[in-house]
Amino acid sequence: MRETSLVYIVKDEKVLMLHRIRKENDENHGKWIGVGGKFEQGECPEDCMRREVLEETGLHIDRYRYCGIVTFQNDDAETEFMHLFLVTAFHKAGENQTRDDQTRDDGQSADDEVVSFEEGDLAWLPKSRLTRIPHWAGDRIFLSLIFAEPEVPFFSLKLVYRKGDLIRASLNEHNCLVTDRLILRPFLERDARSLYEQASNPAIGLPAGWPPHKSPQESLGVIRDVLSRPEVYAIVLRDTADPVGAVALQNFRLADENGSLLTFYDERRTKSPLICTMPESGEVQPGVQFEAEIGYWLGEKYWGAGLMTEAAKAVIAHGFRDLNLSRIWCGFYRGNERSAATQKRLGFHYHHVDEKAEVKLLGEVREEIVNVMTREEWLMQDDEAAESLTV
Repeated sequence: MRETSLVYIVKDEKVLMLHRIRKENDENHGKWIGVGGKFEQGECPEDCMRREVLEETGLHIDRYRYCGIVTFQNDDAETEFMHLFLVTAFHKAGENQTRDDQTRDDGQSADDEVVSFEEGDLAWLPKSRLTRIPHWAGDRIFLSLIFAEPEVPFFSLKLVYRKGDLIRASLNEHNCLVTDRLILRPFLERDARSLYEQASNPAIGLPAGWPPHKSPQESLGVIRDVLSRPEVYAIVLRDTADPVGAVALQNFRLADENGSLLTFYDERRTKSPLICTMPESGEVQPGVQFEAEIGYWLGEKYWGAGLMTEAAKAVIAHGFRDLNLSRIWCGFYRGNERSAATQKRLGFHYHHVDEKAEVKLLGEVREEIVNVMTREEWLMQDDEAAESLTV
């Protein structure tokens, strides 16, 4: 087990980043990371942070925030505890710095200050570029958290890699998923304002069967009472910190082949948030299905870009691959053609119609079309699904 500091220094909307290009056997070779390094004997996280920043940058730290800790697991290295810091004020120690006047392949401007030393090159990069340069996939999760405004409370993030690929992530014991354009993470209380901005739109909630939010305080209550359950994901654009929608696996249960309920699992009272409501050993007998429902919504301004399909595909794969679900149900109320089209794109097929579905939050009865996807059907969709079972 090793412990390190990982420090992000901010100046004028730019972040000091290290391009690790000097050591061929470096597990970070070719990637951009913050500055920092290993603890020395007797050091606390703050001691290591200050020493490493001074040694690597010549800067003295005046103001910082201790943001969180990352447990980093890679199959070809020992487990690492990375202590994350954000530095917002500093002064120079008077050390001479070199300048690179050449335009680089990664798009770095010759006008930006570049410092070369043993492990790589230091450069000030715009915040907007941080998720679009070579980096560890899990970095997208914690970068969106440490730069978020308002601040995200101290967090614990676990990242598990296999052959350099991110195969599992959890934030404060809740699963996280990463796609090409999205981060799917648990909702945080600081998301209340962003949630209200999206969920106050009647075009979002009413077709799905819930009333528009009336205030940020109501949205905060929804986060605490509903959206804090395991397997509920905030949909976050990879370059932002705020949710633009939600997707969830819910109503986990055992059922027979016809869908008749045998056992219901309350995911709000699960013993292990990481695996949600997996049945005990021996409960899933031949002919018994372990199943769940998927629900979702997306802010109106983000419609039409394929984001909802991208998010739902990731959650469906997680359900079949990691939670070992036998089938996933998904429904829409008659007239919600947008949701119907999304379910068709995802590969769901018709199962039955509930002509008198109770919409409790609105006090209504509607006709609901219920679709389903089995594990076998998911595996037949494409080769990537089958390959993901080896992850």
